[in-house]
Amino acid sequence: MATRSWIVSGPSQHQLDGVTRLRVQLVAGSVDVRTHDDPHVWVDVTDLRGNPLELTVENGRLTVGYPSIGWDGWVKRLRSYSSSDSARLTVRVPRGTAVTAATASADAYVADLAEDIHLNTATGALVVTGSRGAASLRSASSDITVSGHDGPVTATTAAGRVSLGGDLPRADVNSVSGFVEVRSTAQTSKVGVGTVSGDMLVALPAGTGVSLTARSLTGAVRLDGADRKASGFGATTLEDRTDGGICFLTSRSVSGSLDVTRTPTALPGT
Repeated sequence: MATRSWIVSGPSQHQLDGVTRLRVQLVAGSVDVRTHDDPHVWVDVTDLRGNPLELTVENGRLTVGYPSIGWDGWVKRLRSYSSSDSARLTVRVPRGTAVTAATASADAYVADLAEDIHLNTATGALVVTGSRGAASLRSASSDITVSGHDGPVTATTAAGRVSLGGDLPRADVNSVSGFVEVRSTAQTSKVGVGTVSGDMLVALPAGTGVSLTARSLTGAVRLDGADRKASGFGATTLEDRTDGGICFLTSRSVSGSLDVTRTPTALPGT
């Protein structure tokens, strides 16, 4: 299939057919990706400052970004790139569209998708709501928020807060100093959380069993409010099997505490 491309120099709207994957590359501003019932993709550029954007459709993939940078080089330079370029986009896609976005400081919002999501930013906020499929999110210093998700989630940040909620059969979270919160309604799950100094909270449905291995130098380990940390500097391991499913949970920290709760009131907003 022939490649189609358009240069966008100001606010404008574009209807594009034959798209099954979306890839967005921004410096500053924001991108808001949501679904609609139409078969085409609708791109609304509501604000654009600095260099123009390019829209390219090739083999079913729509790329929105800056042609002077290039996608591969852009991902490698995320943390050091600086520019006055800014764009605000609203993109409407069919529910089964896979989405990838990389930004420097632009925020990325994604909602109601049923395909894989990959978001990468230096300082922009990352928000995923009401989606299903595999979600992978990476940030240098900003917050990551996932709510109402159905599927596995991987999240990594240095200093931002990470909050995950939904039916999460698998969740892997790594942070240096930010607070980590995983609230899962899944009866059977595998959860891994790790920080250096940030505290961690894992909230599970009432009656869920727990198979726990927690490694921490000075951080507390609590299950349903009770201190369960092993004496000394060894790993804390415990098995609390029930008939209500099980969470295989591992945690790693230096000074961050781990709280695991299993109460009906522990899952608001998921």
